[in-house]
Amino acid sequence: MSEPELPKTENVSPKPATKWTDNLQAHITTGLAVFAVILAAAPYLAPKVAAWQTQKGLMEQPAMLRDASEKLQLQANEAMDAKTREILKARADSLKPALYGNKMDPILGNPAGAIKIVEFLDYKCGACRAGSPHLKAFLEQNPDVALIVKEYPIISKNSRPLAAYALAASEAGKYEAVHYALMTNQVESQEDVHALLAAAGLDPKAIQTRMESDEIQNYVVQTVMLGQDLEINATPTFIVDGEPISGTDIPALTAAVEKLRKKNKA
Repeated sequence: MSEPELPKTENVSPKPATKWTDNLQAHITTGLAVFAVILAAAPYLAPKVAAWQTQKGLMEQPAMLRDASEKLQLQANEAMDAKTREILKARADSLKPALYGNKMDPILGNPAGAIKIVEFLDYKCGACRAGSPHLKAFLEQNPDVALIVKEYPIISKNSRPLAAYALAASEAGKYEAVHYALMTNQVESQEDVHALLAAAGLDPKAIQTRMESDEIQNYVVQTVMLGQDLEINATPTFIVDGEPISGTDIPALTAAVEKLRKKNKA
């Protein structure tokens, strides 16, 4: 498999500045900064939704941009969750093996936990990365939870090789260390990944060979197909007892887990 592609940069000669262009640039810069903060706390959205958000008011005041983005984000999440919920309800029995019975799925938290949560994630997802510390704390506070991870590389070309590296590390018994390292470190090249693997006590060349295997590559394809079948268009997306939750919404996850605990005791 080829080395993950790196972002390319391009040098552009600056044009003479004017008062009008300076003011315009200031508005754009402010708008983009606010927009970036908003997206950091929100699940990654499919490109069409994200593009609409970007152009709808980019030149407006930051407060207007923030309010519009938050409203659109909420509406998009609710619509996606409703559709996924409908699919899960209609096909609950047939989907159980794919959601909970794949032995290649990595598990965080307590592998033997009675409470099962499924998470679809992408290592290039800013919201996944931002929410990772909070999710880790949530798992530590809920020792009866098994978090079944679905490596769902939908954001960029680099997403898929990173998912494959994580799966190969899982087979080597080092998933947790590699997973959190990928969530917290900027990985821009194959050398970066190999350094990260070595720091976790793994042989980078062996992991490289394994991540290129047909078994792991086919697993990734199957997981992407499962996510698409469920119409999951945002990461992270969690599923708790048939209830989808978009974003690392700890209060919502806590409520869903408490509800499932009561159900299991009944």
